[in-house]
Amino acid sequence: MRRFTDKLRILALLLILGLILAASSAAEPTEEAQADPIPAPAESEEIEEYGELEAPEAPEVPEEAETEEEEAPFSPFFPSGEEESPENDPVPAVPPPMPEEGDGGKEMIRIGLYWDENALEGANLLNYAGSGYEFGYFDDDLHFVPLYSTEERAISMLKDWSLYYDGGQYTSKPSTSGGLRVGCYHIRLGVCGSLEEALSLASGYEDGYVAMLNGSWCALCGSYASQAAAESAISSRGIYGTAMTASSRCVTVVATGTDRVLFQFDGGEQQSLGVMPRPEKEGERAVTWFRGRKYYGGFRYSRIDGGDLTVVNILEMDEYICGVVPYEMSPGWPLEALKAQAVSARTYSASQRGKHAKYGFDLCNSTCCQAYLGVDVDAPDCEEAVFSTSGVYITYEGELASTYYHSCDGGATENSENVFYEEIPYLKGVKDPYESQVTTGYENWSYVYTRDDITWILRAKGYNCGTIVSVTPTYTEMGNILSLKFSDSNGVSWTFSRSRAGSILYSKTLGKYTHSQRFTVTDADISSQDLFINEESEPLAETQRLWAVDGSGQVHELGEASQITVLSAEGSRTVNRSGAEGAIYASRFRVSGSGWGHNVGMSQHGARAMALLGFTYEEILKFYFSGVDVG
Repeated sequence: MRRFTDKLRILALLLILGLILAASSAAEPTEEAQADPIPAPAESEEIEEYGELEAPEAPEVPEEAETEEEEAPFSPFFPSGEEESPENDPVPAVPPPMPEEGDGGKEMIRIGLYWDENALEGANLLNYAGSGYEFGYFDDDLHFVPLYSTEERAISMLKDWSLYYDGGQYTSKPSTSGGLRVGCYHIRLGVCGSLEEALSLASGYEDGYVAMLNGSWCALCGSYASQAAAESAISSRGIYGTAMTASSRCVTVVATGTDRVLFQFDGGEQQSLGVMPRPEKEGERAVTWFRGRKYYGGFRYSRIDGGDLTVVNILEMDEYICGVVPYEMSPGWPLEALKAQAVSARTYSASQRGKHAKYGFDLCNSTCCQAYLGVDVDAPDCEEAVFSTSGVYITYEGELASTYYHSCDGGATENSENVFYEEIPYLKGVKDPYESQVTTGYENWSYVYTRDDITWILRAKGYNCGTIVSVTPTYTEMGNILSLKFSDSNGVSWTFSRSRAGSILYSKTLGKYTHSQRFTVTDADISSQDLFINEESEPLAETQRLWAVDGSGQVHELGEASQITVLSAEGSRTVNRSGAEGAIYASRFRVSGSGWGHNVGMSQHGARAMALLGFTYEEILKFYFSGVDVG
């Protein structure tokens, strides 16, 4: 009787089905075509160096030496590393517009969790604080459009491929323990005019399910490893249907730990599967476990160029900032400091929207953008800081500001053009009298480099230099490093400026680091003690400009010499002048500094100190960002 009923249904749709099958067959890829990997992105061009001489090719390096010394990783927030070239300046030349609100006044944002070489074959979700999920897609305004739903709490999104369930994950690598397999070939029972029709047709089969394929509802059943296996099942099961596989953009949803398919979605290049967890009660926030972390909001799964799943967390801006603040600033810090961090992070996020547009999201979850690890941390003060400042941004002349921040400035921040090239009127260096009121862990740091150390570092980073014999530092008005010139035994010099000057001596191999832009270079074999005049109660605060009286009573400025000879009760002695410019010829060089980060914008430890002293978050932000408005 069931077979007779099936025949009637199929005959009724025969003409339409024949046309659709013909078009679908032409579009269906072979298994080999689906196996094409995501093409690797082109390697980034080498960053341009600025010096007296273009860097020639690197010399051969002994086998025991590393061929390339790692630079300090650049981050907008923490230790300065790779300097951005003028063509890829991290400070936007054109200010971004103010964010627009979506439905209900909620600003949405897309955060990349897994993409490119880290894309996933399968992604498990567990509804932690809610029940079930809705399946659909996100429109251009990031509004979720629901299509179908399930009551399952544990689901897995898979690329439509032959995958094995092993060790709690789905992978294309065959299971060594004979685990479950979800195939990418299916039996299409029919193309339907509505979800209800597709559900009715699929309900006649134990392994039946519905799919949205290129805008049409379909009823499918089974999952098989090959077309031949699907055709064999059609014959043995007596099913009137067609063996098929969807396009390389298709995503299959299964109940986690099983081969039971719940839903399929193939929106081609235009739409990707969206999954929205349902909260326990209306008005509450759903929380979802994914890869060992908890997240607010929904998820989108895209197969860029037919590859593995690019996983994007799509959520409200404030929900996202709740997952940023406790990882960028200690949750136990004063509330006003947390508010300053929340507003800075929110403004930065809005100003950098679309940074990773080629992968289909705005910002990533690493310190390349902002550290975002979901909402694992129980941080009620951080959430209060976020939601109590909801909708508050930092602007300059009506435009969003680029709100860079860093861990600690060591005594002074710096002008953006002295670190990032672009001069921005609100990113000006300020002397910081507050940060020293708290312990940062980076109040003072110092490393000694021999000539051979510096020579090895430069060669390992690609500079074909002779033995370095001198270092010439220059400093900004704030006392931070501006440039370093290294001269070798052949009379050739290399100059590194701005953030590059702050990172060129960074060496994991040697265990020697420049943690910030705030450091000086001196001769390590000459005393660098403080200078006093007659009294030893207070050292000279400023040694950049000094004068001396000679035997005839004439006054002379000492100039920019990096060492001077002083006469004391014990006789004459040569001392270093901290922050002095001029060539330093030495066998060993001492690099002494304070702070951690690039020194542009807000010092997080400085914000903490100001909050402890009673300043509001608006006052903190206006101290570190010159001439801005907060509101």
